[in-house]
Amino acid sequence: MTSENNTNEQNDHITTNNLSSLPNISDTDQSTELNNRIRNDFMSYCFSFLQDNEEAHQCVQIVWNKYLQCVGDIAILSAFFDTLPFHIKTSVLPKYQIEIIEWCKNLFHINSHALLCSTYYSETFQRVIRYAFKTDRFKKGIIYVPMDFDTNLKIDLTSSLSNIKFEHISNDISSEDMIDINQLEELIKRDINDTQSYPFMVIANAGSALLGHCDQLTKIKKLCEQYNIWLHVIGDLLGSLALFPTIKENVNINCDSLTIDIMKLFGIQNLPYLTFFLQSTTDIKQIDDNKSLVTSHPLYDFILHSPSISFLSVWSISQRCSRDTILSHMKVSFDLTNFLLTNLKDVNRLRILNNDNHQETYNYQRICSGDVPDDVLPKPVAIFRFEPNHILEVENMDDINGYIDLLNLWLFDKLSQHYPKMNLELLKSVHFQITKSNNTDLNQAPAHAIRFAPLEHLLDVIYQNDIQLFIQDIQRYIDILHATMTGRKNLSLIISNYENLSSIPMPNWAGVGAIRYIPSHINLSDIDEISINEINTIQAELARQLQTNDTAFSLGGGGGSGSGTDEYESMFYLRLGMIRKSEDLDILLRKILNAGKETETSLKYVEDMAEKIRTGIEKVQKDLQDENLQLFAQEGLLRHLPLVSNSEYPDDIT
Repeated sequence: MTSENNTNEQNDHITTNNLSSLPNISDTDQSTELNNRIRNDFMSYCFSFLQDNEEAHQCVQIVWNKYLQCVGDIAILSAFFDTLPFHIKTSVLPKYQIEIIEWCKNLFHINSHALLCSTYYSETFQRVIRYAFKTDRFKKGIIYVPMDFDTNLKIDLTSSLSNIKFEHISNDISSEDMIDINQLEELIKRDINDTQSYPFMVIANAGSALLGHCDQLTKIKKLCEQYNIWLHVIGDLLGSLALFPTIKENVNINCDSLTIDIMKLFGIQNLPYLTFFLQSTTDIKQIDDNKSLVTSHPLYDFILHSPSISFLSVWSISQRCSRDTILSHMKVSFDLTNFLLTNLKDVNRLRILNNDNHQETYNYQRICSGDVPDDVLPKPVAIFRFEPNHILEVENMDDINGYIDLLNLWLFDKLSQHYPKMNLELLKSVHFQITKSNNTDLNQAPAHAIRFAPLEHLLDVIYQNDIQLFIQDIQRYIDILHATMTGRKNLSLIISNYENLSSIPMPNWAGVGAIRYIPSHINLSDIDEISINEINTIQAELARQLQTNDTAFSLGGGGGSGSGTDEYESMFYLRLGMIRKSEDLDILLRKILNAGKETETSLKYVEDMAEKIRTGIEKVQKDLQDENLQLFAQEGLLRHLPLVSNSEYPDDIT
């Protein structure tokens, strides 16, 4: 009994001590209330700037709610973990690292031996390079990259890692974001015997950043294995394997390491970059704390010396979210892009720039090994531009590439104004040109294209109905562009039928062109300042009249030092904008001609009236002058006449 009582007393004492170490309930309530108030005050202030935009307010709320649903308030756990002693964190980390790797394996179907979570993009490359670098080499490691590799990222890496250098692999056949395997092999053979450097790594694309292209990873991997080179892969298509519910165990991405931007794929803010290491990185060490063997990785030091919120965010998602919730943004984005591309193929005179003509080779066998499905790779982006079906449509036009580019700029402006939620972007590349010239300098001039990438935008929600309306407007705008292009091509020929109209070259104008109304009595070969003033007056009056009913007209020229499009730079002209149908050009020209003649007649009448008024004024002025002269003459005569008076006081008269 005594022993039992002592035990109970001891347990009560322990319980009392444990309770005393916990915060008071009232203190906890106050802390919770304070936290809620601070959070609500901060969010209310931020939302106050969105009061006038209810749609933006709702979008932000949706993204924020999704973050809370999928990630939660992980910052508290992160702060707690970061306060732990280093040896405790070393013991805790393996459990959660293994759980994250297993979860990613089941989700992405990627068999990896280690995983890194990085806050910054450059940090992912630094860690991969440091890990893969061969420490026994005293030469610089050459990293082969495509031409579109981020210049700022390259500068950042070379400044932090002095023992590497970059070699760009150009691709003149398709685009600058893909690696030409033949050229890659030639460079490797050239560099393999270099005394100052050696082939070290290839960075390839599986869904490039801007164009969404995918390198032939299977062939590149074989080449890298042949020369003992590390292959690192980046791109949005790396996560697309997650869209398969099941996949065979022997399927894996053809690379040594890869980096995925899960913030893009999941549509959840503030998530880290995931870097998977497919090569074995296990390094077993003896941990004496618990007298047991613990499997440790060399990469754990990277993780433990980084903010823990990165890996804890991923772990929290793995505990809270279903597969459908996580993959909904990626699936919807790929479906929207595919829906747009499918419908754009039916739009006449619209060229899809990232449409692969060999779909049988653009499948998962391009990037994966094993018994991989032969499904076609999804497209993360859609890139398109307006182009004529045949070069004959614009064969007589000067600077074809430049003018088609102006039309695409007009198309981008219209689509961006009417569909801001689409978040369209404007790209420039030499590979977008419609024709190739014998002049090499002209071939290097970049052309514009329009890019749609729903995967990259979390705030704006887009539906298929929006895409359908978007496609209808594209078709309408394409018809306008084609009519305008045809009108510009035929302007000089058509205008020759109108004797009072002359065409003006307009190289930097997307519309039909420019014309000038010339009065019948003016000869352009013998023009003077008076005639120029008359022409300018007519053009200005024409612009004023025509703009009241039609926005296709605008006044240009008259600057003297402006565009330099005409030898008479001080003369005004009428700019013709876009037309809806080719027949509209004749209507516009007749309207200008009729209005010009009316204006010329009105001005002639005004001039005649002004001349009559001027003549009348001159006559009146002359009559007044004659009358004044007569008065002056009479006054002068009166002054010389003698004054006669019979006054008795002649001295008073002065």
